[in-house]
Amino acid sequence: MDRKTRFFKNAVILQFIPLLLLCLFIVSNFREQKILKIRQLHPYEFNYGELLPLIFFAVCCMVALFTLFPKTPDAPEDDEEILKRKRKQNFWKFAFYCNVFLLFVIGMFSVLVFQKDALIIDQPIHFYAIIFSRFLLVIIISLVVASFLLAAGLYWKINKSLATVILIFSFLILTVSTVFELVFVSVFIENSERHFIAKAQKQTGNQEEVYEDYGESEEADGESENTATLLYESWISLIENCGGTDGKEQFFNIRNLIEIAQQEQISYKDDYYLLNFIDNLRNKPDEIYSEFETFKPVFYSAVSENTYRRAHFDKIVEGLLLAHEDIGGEKDLLSEMYKVMKSNAKDEGDNTDFFETFEYNFSEETVRKLYALKVSNDFYLSSDMRWFYGFWARRNNEGNLKEVALILKEIKEHYENSEE
Repeated sequence: MDRKTRFFKNAVILQFIPLLLLCLFIVSNFREQKILKIRQLHPYEFNYGELLPLIFFAVCCMVALFTLFPKTPDAPEDDEEILKRKRKQNFWKFAFYCNVFLLFVIGMFSVLVFQKDALIIDQPIHFYAIIFSRFLLVIIISLVVASFLLAAGLYWKINKSLATVILIFSFLILTVSTVFELVFVSVFIENSERHFIAKAQKQTGNQEEVYEDYGESEEADGESENTATLLYESWISLIENCGGTDGKEQFFNIRNLIEIAQQEQISYKDDYYLLNFIDNLRNKPDEIYSEFETFKPVFYSAVSENTYRRAHFDKIVEGLLLAHEDIGGEKDLLSEMYKVMKSNAKDEGDNTDFFETFEYNFSEETVRKLYALKVSNDFYLSSDMRWFYGFWARRNNEGNLKEVALILKEIKEHYENSEE
């Protein structure tokens, strides 16, 4: 075996050693996680786990370099031995390059992971199963794809159709692995957000008298206490006084009333303080969530569990999250939707053709679920549908789509947990 093949083989095979050590570490340190509880590092934080396959591969490559020094003497070979040697060379070369490709994909997605704050899944069995199986799959898939590529090469001269099928199947495995990594990272980020939401809700505690206690809390200074009072009173004036909390008014009518209030642009009346407060945060995504965290006790105090359901806020939040799940990640589509909405507004249109223009981009199942919510009567349902999807086009244009979605998820989970 020549030196290059030996390096490829050792770089791949040696990864089973840190994999075994990782398994032993997990088993021996599963409960306490004392080693990782240093400097407030969460034991189930994924940011460091994302790079484990890359780190171990780099270490194994460095170790594999030392195996190149002892040179084995060349032995006489016949034609059969030469053929076997070439096949081994090709196999380990394919395995090594497939390994590099998969790690390159992981490296690309690690950029996405490290742009986030700490990603945590507070479930040790799931966490370690993901870390271990992900590392194992990188090695196994590399060896399996290498076997298919070698088989495709062997069959190429005698049966090109079969060789082509094997080759396509090999690339399909790599493609599925890449898509799986994307889905995995996306789901992990979402689950991590849920962890922090749940943690925040636990810290919030009993919200029944939060508003009354807000002014007495250590976090509330005079200015924030005054802001909380104005937000509360503005909510009462705008929402309750126009029938938005008794469930009698159509959602369509409530939206029109609020839109009229926004168009009046009255900045100094306390009645419109809430609208101006929100308007000032529209283009400040970094502040939106922090302000919500600060004043959410006021919202939870103003909107009881009964009010949340009686006023159909639960349906509105559910509808927005359904629409977000449907198109929230399609930024180009949202931008195009916003352009059409803006163009219709300039032409003094009522956006009646907006939903029909983009309906083919929406999931039929999601559309059925949105219609089933019926936050307005049948006559206004089409307007509600345009609003649910148009809402995210506006948030995308403002640059706060992710933050608003996170806030809505937290509101939904807060009231769902309150039921329990």
